[in-house]
Amino acid sequence: MEKPLSTVNDKWIKASVLAGLWAGIEIIAGSFLHNLRIPFSGTFLTLISIILIVGFFQIWPKYGIIWRAGLITALMKSISPSAVILGPMVAIAMEGFIMELVIRAAGRNPAGYLLAGMLTLVGALVHKIVRLFLLFGLDIFRIYEEMFVFATKKLGFLHASPGSAVLILFIVYAVLGALAALSGYLLGKRARREQDGGLALIPETGKQPWEKPDEAVKYSTFFLVLLVVIIPLLLFALSNLSLKPALMVTLPWFVFIFWRYRFAMRQLKKWLFWMQLGVILVLAWFFSETSGGGMEGKLTALAGGFIMILRALVVVTGFAALSTELRAPLMQKLFYRSKFRQLYLSVTQAFGILPMVISDLATPAEFIKNPARSIAVSLRHVNSWHLHLIRQQEENKFRE
Repeated sequence: MEKPLSTVNDKWIKASVLAGLWAGIEIIAGSFLHNLRIPFSGTFLTLISIILIVGFFQIWPKYGIIWRAGLITALMKSISPSAVILGPMVAIAMEGFIMELVIRAAGRNPAGYLLAGMLTLVGALVHKIVRLFLLFGLDIFRIYEEMFVFATKKLGFLHASPGSAVLILFIVYAVLGALAALSGYLLGKRARREQDGGLALIPETGKQPWEKPDEAVKYSTFFLVLLVVIIPLLLFALSNLSLKPALMVTLPWFVFIFWRYRFAMRQLKKWLFWMQLGVILVLAWFFSETSGGGMEGKLTALAGGFIMILRALVVVTGFAALSTELRAPLMQKLFYRSKFRQLYLSVTQAFGILPMVISDLATPAEFIKNPARSIAVSLRHVNSWHLHLIRQQEENKFRE
């Protein structure tokens, strides 16, 4: 059988450079923000991603690099120690596709970059809304609406409506996204003039992390298919059942999950997660549509709150289980032996430059204080990282 070629075309190599930068920033800034429990950390990371992508595009303004880099970075996220990786992976890939599509449609010009930044950050907001819906269903939005009406009455804003508040929120996100894109455009123009043309010296790291499956896990294609089928059915059932049948339906699920995937349930060990669920329960008691109907209405609201919590637990545990099965060696082999081989090899290349990217970035605290400056410094090295990957590929081809 003929051995698959390990050659990666230049567009994928450049996407690997962007993905290495993107993943490095996710590691440096993301870990710092999440460990400190800083609010809106996801929004802040998206703003940084917009600055990086628009800045990088000024150095290599070629269509097809951005969406490829989004896919590579999303796959690099698959080796994250986080229990739930599907949400962040989808968010990263979505950012890449939105940026690519908008710039293609609007053109390689400042207006196109601003529009791409606006829609990317608005897309991140839509992703948050969808995530809330998946976790808690439509009831969470009804609770938020009741909270808004209660607050506006107390503050005297009688003519304010929930719809206008949501519109203002979307406008704020759009403006912030445009400002991030403008910052990236200016940084990228400057970095293009200051490129380091030397060859980066990057140490060999051996087999990459995403090529090393967890030997303690017995992966199963059957369980992967089972999870894909059962999770939507459970969410549908929880949207239509009362509390007692909902408990009866979800109990076997939780027994199965903790039997097979108990090592992947890190999210359930976080006190902040349980505190959020407690807050949802309190909000349901006070602001649900039935909470104003006396004690019986409040108990009905409380039952609805418990169903929302069950739904959230199903989503969190289900996504953790899916994330585990998707790390199976079989999935990697399918990538390598299919038309996705270029993507597979590009992920390996991006991991190859990751140590140098991280060493060139500022410390987490310094990066958060001045992310634009840190990104500008890193963008100066993209040509040298690109040359390194080309040289490495030529050496590997010679060995073959």
